[in-house]
Amino acid sequence: MASRVRSRRPLRSVAHVPATKPTLIRNVSRIALSRPARTAYYVLGTAGLAALAVALIGPKRLEREVIRPLRGTLEPQAEKLWADAKPLRDQIAGLFKSASPSGRERLVRSFQSWIGHFHAR
Repeated sequence: MASRVRSRRPLRSVAHVPATKPTLIRNVSRIALSRPARTAYYVLGTAGLAALAVALIGPKRLEREVIRPLRGTLEPQAEKLWADAKPLRDQIAGLFKSASPSGRERLVRSFQSWIGHFHAR
């Protein structure tokens, strides 16, 4: 006959800890550390650095030494990418034109989900 094995610890009831109400400090810190807040910090920091650069070197010099060379380098690449994507853009436009209204809504949701995969987290 199998006997019951006794544990060495005495049994205790589970302590019920009351749920703490969120405090103002906890709410503010949760909001301040959220993803949208961090994005806002990056945007404000970037805008501040750009304003500092304009203040230090002047707007005309900034345009002459930074913006024009960047534009000359990036514009041809952007135009080439835009032209290369034309068949794909036409194909997607054709999908939307040929879809029924309910099918169009499903396509939009599908594309939004697909684009969401590329969203940086």
